[in-house]
Amino acid sequence: MHERPCALAPKFGAHSNKIAGWHAQMCGIVAIVGRRCQPVPAHLIDAASATLVHRGPDDQGTHFAGHVAFGFRRLSIIDTSIAGHQPMSSADGHCTIVFNGEIYNYVELRAELSALGHRFRSSSDTEVLLNAYLQWGHDCVRRFNGMWAFMIHDRRANVVFGARDRLGVKPLYTWQDDDWIVFASEPRAIAATGLTALRPDWTRVADALVWNLMDHDGGTCFTGITQVPAGSRFVITADGHHKGDDFWQLPDGDSSSEERTDGQWVGDLRALVSDAVRLRQRSDVPIGFTLSGGIDSTMLICEAARLNDGTSGLLAFAYQDDAYNEKRQIADTVAQTGARLVSINEQDLDLVKILPPMIEANGEPVHSMSAVANYALFELARKHGVKVVIGGQGSDEAFGGYASFEESHWLALLGEWRLRPLIDDIVASSRLKRRSAIAITLRLLSRAARLAVSDTRAYRWARSTRGRQLPRRPWSDLFSDDLLRQATALDSTRRDYALERAQRLALRRWPLPMYLRIEDRCSMTHSVEARLPFTDYRLVELAMRMPRSLKFSRGLNKVALRGAATGRVPTSVTDKPTKLGFPVSISAQALSNLRALCNDLVASRSFVERGTHNVSNARRLLAVVRDGATEQQADALFCLAQTEIWLRHAANPPATAAT
Repeated sequence: MHERPCALAPKFGAHSNKIAGWHAQMCGIVAIVGRRCQPVPAHLIDAASATLVHRGPDDQGTHFAGHVAFGFRRLSIIDTSIAGHQPMSSADGHCTIVFNGEIYNYVELRAELSALGHRFRSSSDTEVLLNAYLQWGHDCVRRFNGMWAFMIHDRRANVVFGARDRLGVKPLYTWQDDDWIVFASEPRAIAATGLTALRPDWTRVADALVWNLMDHDGGTCFTGITQVPAGSRFVITADGHHKGDDFWQLPDGDSSSEERTDGQWVGDLRALVSDAVRLRQRSDVPIGFTLSGGIDSTMLICEAARLNDGTSGLLAFAYQDDAYNEKRQIADTVAQTGARLVSINEQDLDLVKILPPMIEANGEPVHSMSAVANYALFELARKHGVKVVIGGQGSDEAFGGYASFEESHWLALLGEWRLRPLIDDIVASSRLKRRSAIAITLRLLSRAARLAVSDTRAYRWARSTRGRQLPRRPWSDLFSDDLLRQATALDSTRRDYALERAQRLALRRWPLPMYLRIEDRCSMTHSVEARLPFTDYRLVELAMRMPRSLKFSRGLNKVALRGAATGRVPTSVTDKPTKLGFPVSISAQALSNLRALCNDLVASRSFVERGTHNVSNARRLLAVVRDGATEQQADALFCLAQTEIWLRHAANPPATAAT
């Protein structure tokens, strides 16, 4: 075995006893295992690791031991101390780890492990994780509160053990054939080994175009490259056998046996939000917050200010779109917290400059223009010297933030024949959101009727035919029918529309996995660590057990979260009945830039020859969109541009290492 750290980061030595501070690290990892016990050529790891420099520009290291090799890139959040260098080995040298993420409760775990006789040479959460494995084996993951993707080479047992955090906040991709198993933080690193190539998986590309489904089934838009499931752990044995299991499951959502009042549920939620924010503020550097006018990000920064007793000097980074004005709510929050606001708007989004690197950073298509604003916010944070940003991702899925969830709530009431509360809810919602109660009721009854026949043979046959009707999106005419027809046939059943089931799908299938991927790529491309308190598994478990009435009631969503925020956030935020999400408009200048970009793309030979687009329809759209565009036309142009940029990137992978 040998380890080859870079010159700036020597191995543990005389300095190891002098290190203080917390060594938090957002990183990039690579692992290659020879399934026939063949040694791993060093240049494979070096080439793969080189593609992840943006994830860890501060340090690098490698580990080689027979048929196992690790590569590591480190983003040092606290300092550049050698004590946090990876790959890190145990004191006896038998176990070596590469780890991307944060174990937020590492302080408590370190104290527990110290009491059990473990000794530490550093202050890093990496060493706590490694010693937790030595103490508790594969069950160590059940004790972690955090986000992680890690792999441990255990030479005593002659196995490689790995795991991914419960909700999949940190990525871990894999590819394998008869000879090799490769793991990495991004698909491009796997391709850089030269053992495989980035070839588009056209079914998943079609799923993205037809259904807007991405990251939804453990696959990727690349053939043969998959994701290690969130909340899972795995072992690779000496003979190359790979086996894994889930160490965490969402609760079943049945709160009937829990004797709690609404006030107790809300009180428990308030306490857990506070603790989740407390843990994610463990840092010696200033922490920034992404801020909108919504309750999620507002609650987090207000709680941070309260915990810090107003002495934190918080930074808030906001995207403020004039078409979706939340300036009052943001101003009220800044006034209450004393945070310094740094903002951008739609005029700052130069799509010619931003869109290509944003798509390259994501490695796969994105869902909407909001990904562009997200990318720009993390770039803004980095320009202001902030390497840690806390955001509100995950709250909508757990606490009932989506409008579709409200319909699921109504369908559940209808199915239970609870007609009076159903009527009250529909009437209240129509008043708050200025909609017709009759129209809502008719749409609800229509949906219920369709779901009632969703399991019949005739319905299944109609949905499975190759000639089925696909949903028409603004961009549908821009792509070839042959491509779009490769989309997966999706069937919705009554069971899928029950609120608890819909939430489970949102958390585990779509959209949260997609949002987490975009959050990770957009932050890490700027070497920024994104922390997400609402993905704390304790909060998710509590939310799933809550009664339905604490998610939707009388036209209001996130009832429990609103209750927990009352008195702690501005009333202008808690009183706002509707959710905007993260909408992004396209300014006149951005539209002009986008049209120019699309003109160049459509004029290229690859666009014409690839066969994925309807060239004549694309040219016709560009001829129509000149001085202005409808929202649908702007969406179509964005989809055209991002898909073509991604396909070009997929067709030109990084330089490969295999010979």
